[in-house]
Amino acid sequence: MWTSTRWLLGLALVLGLAAAAAAQAQDVTFTYIEGQAVTVIDPAKHTDESAHHAVINLYDPLLYPKVAEGSMEPGPHVAESWRVTDGAKTYTFQLRKGIKFHDGKELSADDVVFSLQRMLALKKGVSWLWNGVLTAEQVRAAGSHTVVFTLSQPYAPFLATLTQLFVVNKDQVLANRKPGPSKDVGDYGEAYLADHEAGSGPYTMESWDRATTLAMKAFPGYWRGWKPNQVTRVVYRTVAEEATMKTLLLSGQADMIDQWRLPTTYAELAKTPGIAVDEKPSAQLYHIQLNTQKPPLTDIRVRKAMALAFDYKTAIEQVFKGAPQARGPVPNRVYGHSESVQPYAQDVEQAKRELAAAGIKPGQLAFDYYFPSGNEPGRQIGLLFQANLSVIGIKLNLKETPWAQIVQAAAAAETNPDVASIFDTLKYPHPDSHTYGMYHPSAWGSFRTISRYKNDEVAKLLEQARATVERDAQLLLYKRAQDLIVKDYPSLFVANPVHRIAFRDHVKGYRYVGALGYDVAFYDFTVEKK
Repeated sequence: MWTSTRWLLGLALVLGLAAAAAAQAQDVTFTYIEGQAVTVIDPAKHTDESAHHAVINLYDPLLYPKVAEGSMEPGPHVAESWRVTDGAKTYTFQLRKGIKFHDGKELSADDVVFSLQRMLALKKGVSWLWNGVLTAEQVRAAGSHTVVFTLSQPYAPFLATLTQLFVVNKDQVLANRKPGPSKDVGDYGEAYLADHEAGSGPYTMESWDRATTLAMKAFPGYWRGWKPNQVTRVVYRTVAEEATMKTLLLSGQADMIDQWRLPTTYAELAKTPGIAVDEKPSAQLYHIQLNTQKPPLTDIRVRKAMALAFDYKTAIEQVFKGAPQARGPVPNRVYGHSESVQPYAQDVEQAKRELAAAGIKPGQLAFDYYFPSGNEPGRQIGLLFQANLSVIGIKLNLKETPWAQIVQAAAAAETNPDVASIFDTLKYPHPDSHTYGMYHPSAWGSFRTISRYKNDEVAKLLEQARATVERDAQLLLYKRAQDLIVKDYPSLFVANPVHRIAFRDHVKGYRYVGALGYDVAFYDFTVEKK
């Protein structure tokens, strides 16, 4: 009996070790290198790409772009179906059953309601999406898995905006709340979610060092399940130097590097065995923002002079190789882009006349140009702009600054940069993203609104566009707003860069989406090494 028992115990041990070894063999660690640090992981505060990368992997949004169909249009995700009634003012969503948060609790309608109310209360991140359209009282649970949004007015991009509504675990957040304005919700878990996560996404947070590394591991109970060779652990590293990035990728210490490198770098990598470079037209704008609320940039003649001084031809041919020149704020490939907008062109003599008309003498003006640390396109554009402005007597000081500091500076009028180099990717699939989201005063306070542009006519057009249900009439309003914005020179609209990203050829499943950050959803990736 003892021998038989010992044999069975031994067999169980062997089988257990074999199962553990098999499970370990399935573990796939993926190292991603990004030039800018992850600024926040709280889904009520994200605005930039690195923060979105964290949020999209730790949380689930209510709706998700139709990635598998090659579309940015919103499709089912946490909400599996919906209906629109009451003249496009009432949206009723049926939630998918069986979605588990990382602590094991099932996601319910109360969590969705709480998540939106939390965003509206904190008034940060992308909360401006629902300004004037939705209040906390206008979202309610109508059952355990039914949510009803009752809008104040029809809102054209509403479904598209819900790709930015990420669902947090209400119970977990409230259990960790600190004192705040309300006895019931306190600080809405703001302090807690600054360093922790409370999501249902494919990954849980393992560790986070804001300056260097975010580590995530697969959540075994994720509702979409797992398949062989999927990424089960992510090491998201911040590396500022482009040369170091290349070395890490070439040596196999990194599996993928970000999209912010020079075209020449990707061209070189594409010729290297073992490296793949994905290249697609983007839904992105590169522009140089001018702070329209700070004298002398309050004078349109000064802004116009700076725009006329810039050498767009050299920028396109040498820095943004293969990219079309931007024609206004809405990227050329985004529906609703105004075809009547003409690209800016260099005219140095006219630039000098504009400054003279503004009473500005050569050598009288100096501005600080901010660009993110390690961003080589931003540096090269800065050097070009510096040379261009010197010809008309304006000094430009280049300020290479950590991205997190630029984001922080943009939050307040007192610290808002004079001039800033900004890549702005479509936040949701609608022209509203690159119009209202950048040029309506209610959106001020992010890196997207460094221009702090204010034009009452434009603001009214954008408000009317949002409230217009009929598509053609709605787009006409957005286009009229674009035409006016371009004439005010709040930015130098430079390029719609080609999207390029490089990775080891054992990485499968990468798909460029177009909407901010959604292409770096690690759940989509498998690693198939030979």
